[in-house]
Amino acid sequence: DEESVTGLLADDINLRTVRDDLKAVLGPRTAPCIQALPDRDWELSSQRRFKPIHIRGDLWICPSWCQPENPDAVNLMIDPGLAFGTGTHPTTRLCLEHLTDLDLDGLTVLDWGCGSGILAIGACKLGATSAVGVDIEHQALTVSRDNAKRNGVDQKIEWHTPDAMPSKDAFDVVVANILANTLIDLASLLKRHTLCGGTLLLSGVTRHQSDRVMAHYGNVFTFEASYREEWALLAGRKKGTQRS
Repeated sequence: DEESVTGLLADDINLRTVRDDLKAVLGPRTAPCIQALPDRDWELSSQRRFKPIHIRGDLWICPSWCQPENPDAVNLMIDPGLAFGTGTHPTTRLCLEHLTDLDLDGLTVLDWGCGSGILAIGACKLGATSAVGVDIEHQALTVSRDNAKRNGVDQKIEWHTPDAMPSKDAFDVVVANILANTLIDLASLLKRHTLCGGTLLLSGVTRHQSDRVMAHYGNVFTFEASYREEWALLAGRKKGTQRS
């Protein structure tokens, strides 16, 4: 029944204009709360919030300014930035945890809506032969390329916008951590990009959205759902014979 929207604005903006615009768009019941934030070293403040995160088994996420707690582990060096995917959100963690459960050796992976590239990069560091990351945002693709290079897997991964993605390519594992309505819109496309016998991981979905999303894939996939907080991971196996 309530929505909360937070925006960060420059200090020289006309606050009365902002307040009036919000009320005009959102209605008279809107109650804007405006707070002045003291200036600080925002980069340093952000860095202090992000420490190495243990995902599962040997898989860790580590910001570049930190020393890995276990140098011999599978360490994903991912910096928080302008693209989604630092490993702290439950949906990202659910996807990474499931990737650690798969035997990825020799497999190909598609990460649709790649954000920071963390899932494609993680898959390659966990043994995947190659991966493709797709995102509508050019900034996300730039961040993904930088992160892939930082992790030494840039030769294994291609990065594309959706219109540049070959329509006939199919993969052993397809991961899409986006939003429920977008996953529904992408159903026919993601079905096509998953090999028979392959794995499809869908997230960015809440518990109560799970059945609605699975209904658009159920004629082709059999699903198992897992949850963290209010978020779900839908792990599907595509019907048919797996390639040899």
